[in-house]
Amino acid sequence: MKVMDSFRIVWRNLWRMKLRTALTSVGVMIGTAAIVAMIALSLGLKENAVKSLENFGNLTEMDVEPMYYIPEEDRVIPDDERKKLNFEAVQELKKIPGIAAVMPVKRLQEQAKLKVGRREGYVELIGVDVNESAAYRKNDVEKGTYLSGSPQEVVIAYDVPREMRDVEKEKREARRSNVDARKNGPSAMPPPDMGGGAPTALNLVDKAATIVLSREYRVDDEPKYEKKEMRVRVVGQLQKSDNQRYSTAVYVPISVVKELNDWVNRGRGDEMAEGSTRRTREEAKQDHFEFDQLTVKVESREKVESVVKALKEKGYEVWSPARELETINKFFFVIQLVLGGIAAISLLVATIGIVNTMIMSILERTKEIGIMKVIGATVLNIRWLFLMESGFIGLIGGLTGLGLAWGAVEVVNYFGSAGGLMDNLNMGYGRGAEGEAAAKLAVIPGWLALFAIGFSFVIGLLAGIFPAIRASRLSALQAIRSE
Repeated sequence: MKVMDSFRIVWRNLWRMKLRTALTSVGVMIGTAAIVAMIALSLGLKENAVKSLENFGNLTEMDVEPMYYIPEEDRVIPDDERKKLNFEAVQELKKIPGIAAVMPVKRLQEQAKLKVGRREGYVELIGVDVNESAAYRKNDVEKGTYLSGSPQEVVIAYDVPREMRDVEKEKREARRSNVDARKNGPSAMPPPDMGGGAPTALNLVDKAATIVLSREYRVDDEPKYEKKEMRVRVVGQLQKSDNQRYSTAVYVPISVVKELNDWVNRGRGDEMAEGSTRRTREEAKQDHFEFDQLTVKVESREKVESVVKALKEKGYEVWSPARELETINKFFFVIQLVLGGIAAISLLVATIGIVNTMIMSILERTKEIGIMKVIGATVLNIRWLFLMESGFIGLIGGLTGLGLAWGAVEVVNYFGSAGGLMDNLNMGYGRGAEGEAAAKLAVIPGWLALFAIGFSFVIGLLAGIFPAIRASRLSALQAIRSE
């Protein structure tokens, strides 16, 4: 028997019993729709939980520091066993599978001020290894270029231009407001920050700037202050990031931060009164090779858990929202099992319905089976026909169930968005930024749709195994004689 002929026979038999076929497939439809809808809801909630977590920082970026305490052993790691954040650590982290880049970081121990023309603002000066960070930050540059290694070059974060203020202009406006208030009374004074709107974003790229530092030291117990200015040029600006920790960062070569830290520490330590300690040459040399932290970039969000586990095994502590990913994944995996298990009960009932339908079909078509055997149909041909019939019943139910689940998901997403439920679940981030797709309460990914169709077809095949075997074992003569 040819394959196409068998498919024609299967389709003819299903169409001949179309009411029974439809009623039997309803069970599979309900079961499939229930499983898909339940899993889609858990996937949507998980995706929204992860997106909410991303608002506190990029999940593929994490700060790495030495581990000081081992909870499993309830032991504090001594200094001689603790990991050092040096160039050897950078090479060690690069060998971990899943890590795309490593960026060493050395921060300035004093707050700095960036001045461009009449505008100025406080920034966080961060020293980076230019060669190592090039692969890490090069693709994040929105304007200009990345650092080339020159000590006179800086790259600013996205929010730095928005933090720059014209201090002199503000003082003049404040004095003018005070004068108007004295003349016309307090009611004439405009409310603060009204009328100005959002802060103006200046284009600082390719402009000369000045980094201003100050330090305090004492002479005869008298506090003295000294200022240091460094002329630089802004060569690039990074893209906007959700991580507010680095919103006012200014990146410079790490040698510049080391030099400025030495200048600040001389004011705090070398020129203080008795009781102060001077750094030895060995300590100063060690500072040159150690970083405040190492920031690593993971290749994808799917590899975050394995990278975090590998870092902890090597003696490093990870500071990132990604630490909560493992807990979120485990929680929603259990939710999917519970919801899927509850919905699978309806599929079990549908399977019994398919078995019952196919057995009834055998009783009604006993004479037809006998004739097929007499004219040359083999046992495998008979089994194939009944398996395909039951499989197609499951497939029809799976397709209609998938359509029903898709409609239910769209309704849930509509009412979830219209009722403000998404904002509550996502802590105000449910609608997403401009240009981004709005978050959904439930999602049906492609793999879930294919799984639902394939699983319903397999359920139909499994339900048809017993009826197919029973049909193939019928005696041809007894089948022909039957009425």
